[in-house]
Amino acid sequence: MKVRKTLTDEEHIFFCIAGHIMDMAIPDAFDWEQLLPSFSDFRCSFSEKQDVMCSIRIVEKPIDCELASAKVLSEVSEVFGHWFRLMETDHNYIIDVQFVKNGNRYRMITDKTFSMATAYVDRKEEYAANILSLFLMILFAQSAVLHKTIMLHASVVEKDQKGYVFMGKSGTGKSTHSRLWMKYIEGTDLLNDDNPAVGIEEDGIVYVYGAPWSGKTPCYKNRKIPLQAIIRLEQAPVNHFKKETGVNALITLLPGCSSMRWSTLLYTEMCNLLEEIINKVKIGYLACLPDKEAALLCYEEVKKL
Repeated sequence: MKVRKTLTDEEHIFFCIAGHIMDMAIPDAFDWEQLLPSFSDFRCSFSEKQDVMCSIRIVEKPIDCELASAKVLSEVSEVFGHWFRLMETDHNYIIDVQFVKNGNRYRMITDKTFSMATAYVDRKEEYAANILSLFLMILFAQSAVLHKTIMLHASVVEKDQKGYVFMGKSGTGKSTHSRLWMKYIEGTDLLNDDNPAVGIEEDGIVYVYGAPWSGKTPCYKNRKIPLQAIIRLEQAPVNHFKKETGVNALITLLPGCSSMRWSTLLYTEMCNLLEEIINKVKIGYLACLPDKEAALLCYEEVKKL
């Protein structure tokens, strides 16, 4: 595998995720394969003719920057097991993460398009793998929006070489519904269980992609398939399916999209992309129980759309 080295004793590792190249520069002693085993299938060679969508440099010393004028955009404490703060300056976004209470804080600083970043990660830290993976996911998700690709908080299955995406609030039962399809609908396989990507390529087709992030389920497939439908799930006492179009379809998708609401540029591009996806892909809403009948109803109704 071809790698690139710089005069600063850095090694450049390249990943191809959803058809986009990510360049990660790491110190020589940094064992990325140990920290990021889910990325191994996404590693790729690189030629100077290729376009790099986003680049990140990993450093092992804390990043100091002027925060006096920084605006706090979001601050979440002890959610998903870590503390998180997003700040904005005139030229950058700054993301601070702490995975345990009173533990070390780690920082990533990026430009406004998330195309270039520097991140502090201590490879000896217990949570180094989590921190590095989180920074990479944030960088990819935001920069990809400007390249007709968006990451979703969803579970996705493959049936007959077509993708079916299940969205919904945390705890709604996305993973459960995927498993019901795999159990009761023959020939169904899991593509990703938490963070798939969806994009429109030059051929005009909407594809869903596996990714190196998949929540608690180890499912890291470097694979793309045409996207057949996106279904939003909601728990209910009875099973009921309906088609969504227009504004309702947009509202159905918007909550599960990974994009910066604070950036006019990124948010506008995300909404434009969603409009294109809605015009090309079937969108549905499923009120359901976690049972066999819900999976069969969803599958049969999607075929009718």
